[in-house]
Amino acid sequence: MQIQELHFDSIDSTQLYAKREVATFAPDRITCVVADEQTEGHGRMQRKWISPKGVNLYATFCFRLPLKTPNLESLAIVMAHSFASLLLKENLHPKIKWPNDVQLGGKKVAGVLSETIFEKDCTQIFLGIGINVNMDQNDLNKIDQPATSLKVQTHRMWNRVDLLHHLEEHFLRDLKLFQKEGFKPFHQKVSSLLAYQGETIYCFDGKKTWEGTLESIGLDGRLKLRMKDGTVLELFSADVSLNQPR
Repeated sequence: MQIQELHFDSIDSTQLYAKREVATFAPDRITCVVADEQTEGHGRMQRKWISPKGVNLYATFCFRLPLKTPNLESLAIVMAHSFASLLLKENLHPKIKWPNDVQLGGKKVAGVLSETIFEKDCTQIFLGIGINVNMDQNDLNKIDQPATSLKVQTHRMWNRVDLLHHLEEHFLRDLKLFQKEGFKPFHQKVSSLLAYQGETIYCFDGKKTWEGTLESIGLDGRLKLRMKDGTVLELFSADVSLNQPR
């Protein structure tokens, strides 16, 4: 598939725009909605994404997949893998925080939001990513969790256009592989970059919280949580933290 970009100076959110306008997108392409600023950006659990203008990268990749595509729940991790692979080429040391964040120095540098709409002949995918690119520490301090930016980590400014194009290249390659083989080809790499492995974590699904040891992720992208009684709980999606949610 080819990528067609739609660029906006300011928008409510690339994800919301993509869902509103999906009927106008070419069905045989990936439409990448990208903005310099989001006024209503949000991540998982409807958390607000602080979006100052002209410093970060906000993009949603919108495309179709066949209805019976396996491991759709792991697409957020595939995008995280694409971005982490890009950072590794820059001699940085990313970690993937299951199921959808990328960290540098133990702090969040990017988050992914994956949403799907099942239609009668295909599955419509909306895969959003927000990357803290040239954000200063003062703005990072306003975020409700430990966060960093590429600028803070590398002490230099980054070209956001070049960064997006490199991400598109990595994601196109990964998506092609995902369509052929599902999550399995990414399992080993993601496992090697997995944050909190072997540590006690809390997993919150919006209603219930589980405490256990992060054992691994499966070949289908599910998280395996070792409970205190020795059993293993497998989760498709949850919010993971080192501290008990309040």
